[in-house]
Amino acid sequence: MGRLLAVSDVHGYGNLLEALLEHVKYDPAADRLFLLGDYVNKGPDSGGTLELVAALCASGAVALQGNNERKWLLRMPEHAVTDVSRAEKYLKWIDSMPLWAQDGEYVFVHAGLRPGIPLSCQTPEDLTTIREPFFHAPAIGGHTIVFGHTSTWRLGADYGQLWRGEGKLGIDTGAGHGHYLSLVDLTSGWQYAIHVSAEEDILRRRIS
Repeated sequence: MGRLLAVSDVHGYGNLLEALLEHVKYDPAADRLFLLGDYVNKGPDSGGTLELVAALCASGAVALQGNNERKWLLRMPEHAVTDVSRAEKYLKWIDSMPLWAQDGEYVFVHAGLRPGIPLSCQTPEDLTTIREPFFHAPAIGGHTIVFGHTSTWRLGADYGQLWRGEGKLGIDTGAGHGHYLSLVDLTSGWQYAIHVSAEEDILRRRIS
């Protein structure tokens, strides 16, 4: 049986995502990989990162839509993708991305859930942008919500550390703000983190 892996908020650092996947010897034939949105904006290569995510999805990964992808649906930055046909392809694919996914006890979403609302009735805006109402909500029995969108240091964690709440696991460790990109192995309980300025140095920590 393979591993259950998750990463969020790559923000144009596709090279770091590749380094993390290579480091853990990601096997698309056995492992299940969930990407939780915000592949674009802030970092150096939004277009190349989307190409990488598309290739990962072609081999079995699941990519969710984040709020930055939704921004591209409204207006793609002119400098991000200069080829019109590629831009149209990206937008069509982004529009088709799911907003949440589930694997056993884990529910994957970009930002979080609106308390008291069934998962099937959550709005795209809440799933991709919600913050405080979700952070302070009680756990959903039997489930752990794995999310990104809000960098964990904004929730009180140390830089590069994951954030654990009641039935919640925040995995955006701030690549879009010049900090770390993290890949989480939920099966074995490991976090792999890489700083945006130190591609060769990958940290491994137990998920507390």
